[in-house]
Amino acid sequence: MLIVPMLDQGGLERVCAATAQLLKSEYAVHLVVFNGTGMIYDVSGVDLTDLHLGAADGRVGKVCNVFRRVRRVRKLKKQLGTQLSYSFGPTANLVNVLSKRKDFTWAGIRGYGALNSKGAMRLICCMVDRVVSCTRVMEQQIQRQFHPKKSAALYNPCDIRQIRQQSLLGTPPEFDSFFARKGKVVVSMGREHDVKGFWHLIKAVSLVRTDVPVKLMIIGAGDYSAYRALADNLGMGEDVLFTGVQLNPFALLKKADLYALTSESEGFPNALIEAMAVGLPCVSVNCLTGPAEILHEDYEQCNDENRTVYADYGILTGIFHGSKDMDALRFTKEEERFAAELKTLLRDEAVYRRYQEAAKKRAEAFGMETYLENIKGLIEKDI
Repeated sequence: MLIVPMLDQGGLERVCAATAQLLKSEYAVHLVVFNGTGMIYDVSGVDLTDLHLGAADGRVGKVCNVFRRVRRVRKLKKQLGTQLSYSFGPTANLVNVLSKRKDFTWAGIRGYGALNSKGAMRLICCMVDRVVSCTRVMEQQIQRQFHPKKSAALYNPCDIRQIRQQSLLGTPPEFDSFFARKGKVVVSMGREHDVKGFWHLIKAVSLVRTDVPVKLMIIGAGDYSAYRALADNLGMGEDVLFTGVQLNPFALLKKADLYALTSESEGFPNALIEAMAVGLPCVSVNCLTGPAEILHEDYEQCNDENRTVYADYGILTGIFHGSKDMDALRFTKEEERFAAELKTLLRDEAVYRRYQEAAKKRAEAFGMETYLENIKGLIEKDI
């Protein structure tokens, strides 16, 4: 049984849907969603139960909702004779452990923010049979802090073949004028959220523009009006494109020249893998968690989060310090350092080509086949 709150958008939802599709030919898979409204991920051919128990208002309502979900899921586990239950995200993890019968339970920790809810993490790790993290660094920290019975790291799966096929398709014509403008394209993907650090990226690109003609494209959901204003104040409004949500972001990635990640934290940055799959060299901050493990074989060599590392598969820079600053007249040392590494890739053809080839090669390690092999090995240990 796979348990997830919704399948409308987001990284953990995508991973859950992909897991269901990969495992359905190997096992009897049943997918449980708390609310099936707005599902966008393909779960065709998978047995699915929609509990119709979406989010509730107020503290009392939320508590009651948890117990309604637990009661329904426990009944399902009994009816189906479920051997293993794998949940995705904090709310699903709670329901999974509270509904435990004879099943072996896995709690999926997909985002680093979950570790900040220490009470919830202690409860989950005390009750669950195995914690499944999406990076090794996260797994190690959970082991140190919360001492689960068993743990494992499973990197998120990416359909490399499909990404590359879709990257060859056309892009929306309304973006043609942006691509026609002079300059190479730096791209990043993510929703409008402070954790993504997009003000750092916009400022860094503005610094690059003093020496190199360059444009910026940000793909993801959100209003972005404050960021549009920042770009205007930096004199680069027409050279920054906010695409919104795209059904095929990979064709847009293919039109870019390099990928940039400026997040404060990540669970496992799928977008970084997707960009590498289409051959984009990458500059990423060395934030927790994921970038170092993706971009360097011996990721523990990158423990110093304040230095720049020319890693095996991309460039890691120090993390950004300080709070959100939308003042177009102020730049931090970290933004200047990030801009310098963007310039290196844009100006040095040899370095660019080396990381372009390295990125494509590295993406293969996160393909569907590898994920299926790893998760099957873990399942066979536990049932």
